[in-house]
Amino acid sequence: MQAPILVIPLQELCIKVVAANFEESPSFGLLPDALMRKVIHILPLDLPLELAGALIHDEKYWKRRGCARWKNCEVFAHGNSWKQLYFERNLQDVLEMFDMNYSDLNELKRLLTYSRRFVQSLGLRQLPSHLDLQLLFDCMINSPSALSLTYNLKNVGMDYDRSLFGMKLSDCRSLAKSLEHSETLTYLDLSNNGLDDDKVRMLASGLVENLSVTHLNLSHNKIGGVRALAKLLDSRSVVSVLELQDNQIHVEGAKSLARAFKGNQCLVSANLRLNRMGDDGCRAILDALKSHSTLERLNISANASGTGTSASIVALLRLNPVVTQLDVSVNPFGEAGVRDIRKALEQNTVMQAMDVRCCGGDPDDELSVMENLKARQERRDKSKTLGN
Repeated sequence: MQAPILVIPLQELCIKVVAANFEESPSFGLLPDALMRKVIHILPLDLPLELAGALIHDEKYWKRRGCARWKNCEVFAHGNSWKQLYFERNLQDVLEMFDMNYSDLNELKRLLTYSRRFVQSLGLRQLPSHLDLQLLFDCMINSPSALSLTYNLKNVGMDYDRSLFGMKLSDCRSLAKSLEHSETLTYLDLSNNGLDDDKVRMLASGLVENLSVTHLNLSHNKIGGVRALAKLLDSRSVVSVLELQDNQIHVEGAKSLARAFKGNQCLVSANLRLNRMGDDGCRAILDALKSHSTLERLNISANASGTGTSASIVALLRLNPVVTQLDVSVNPFGEAGVRDIRKALEQNTVMQAMDVRCCGGDPDDELSVMENLKARQERRDKSKTLGN
């Protein structure tokens, strides 16, 4: 008996033809949504980016295309959008591998101009071309809103050269000029770039005119004198999160920051750990924050402070009703200092998180602080549960 002949429905044949010829005839016409999704499901993954970006909004297509190109795709880091992930990762790859001697600058400008519709956050782990950053901001106009930039060099091997790492003064100059006119950039991360005082002064000349950057990360650099940064924290400042951990601020730098904190009404979080500010520097910071009305989170851990700082912490706990998170760990306060902090914490009703480990205190006092804060957290959780 002859096997039955299976005839493929005309609709299915048309869907395959539309998908196979989509690059030559880029249109879905008047297809219903159900049939459009079937076409998109079998579209090739190498369609020109401008074409695909303009016509294809289906997240499943961009997920297929992204997962086919990269092994690890963390969509939550890209606004939970696969399309945004693809454009941001693609632009990142192009910029990280761009070579002024061999790459086409006009093609890069075209890519930047088109990608600005979909790129919100840009993270670059290397930029060996030391591309003029004004080009990036001029082409992308109102994006990105977040920029993380590290001048490293991947896979160097035996060709390691220290001069290839870190920002140059010319890089700082071009970024400063761009920051003067940027109105949409809110997050700027320049950590681990070998920034010294001269380079920071150059950056500050642009940041002082900027009214959009609210989160500034300059951690893991070589910043010592912070007078230029202190000027950024005046009454006009919009910076709410400041990360300066692992620099070389020391005592005088801490005092400059303390003076700036007194007039600042915007800062919410400051991380100053690993800066060797000493007892005098940490005390200056804490004393400046006794009456501060906005700062909620402070980290001054591992700064070689001592008993004078512990006394200032006690005063802060008693006088400041705003600070809710405080990390003062790895500072040699001694048993008496930690005990005084514990007693002051018991009278403070707003503190939510505090770290006093490795401060030379009695283990019982450290445990008491942890249990106190844990009990507060449980009460907050219970209150939220009852409130819902």
